[in-house]
Amino acid sequence: MSRENIDRLRAAYQVFNQTGEIVLDHLAPDFEMHQASSIIDTAGVFHGPNALRDVLRELDEAFDDFKTEVEKIIEAPNGEIVVLVHALGRGRGSGAEMDNHIAHVWTYREDKAVRMVAYEEQADALEAVGLRE
Repeated sequence: MSRENIDRLRAAYQVFNQTGEIVLDHLAPDFEMHQASSIIDTAGVFHGPNALRDVLRELDEAFDDFKTEVEKIIEAPNGEIVVLVHALGRGRGSGAEMDNHIAHVWTYREDKAVRMVAYEEQADALEAVGLRE
């Protein structure tokens, strides 16, 4: 099942970058998203499949050309999926460039994501799932 989940995640990131649409069909009804504290003003824990859509829309509205390019996807020993992400954009109001290497750790229950934790540092995400950079 993990290979299918990895393929679905990769496709969801590609759809977002190409169209701006957010794929929600792989999220469980009890999905929760944990957003890192310094990623814009979206810190906190958000619940439900629309949480991901709401946070991504907020980021997309705050930045011109906002993209989350997948650098690498790693399956952790405990089954979680780590997506190393290159987040890019330019602030709409400030014009400030954003060029960050962050990570998302996805937890699945069968074929549905139940949790995603955004990390500001890729090394922190890898450590959280028992891996080293």
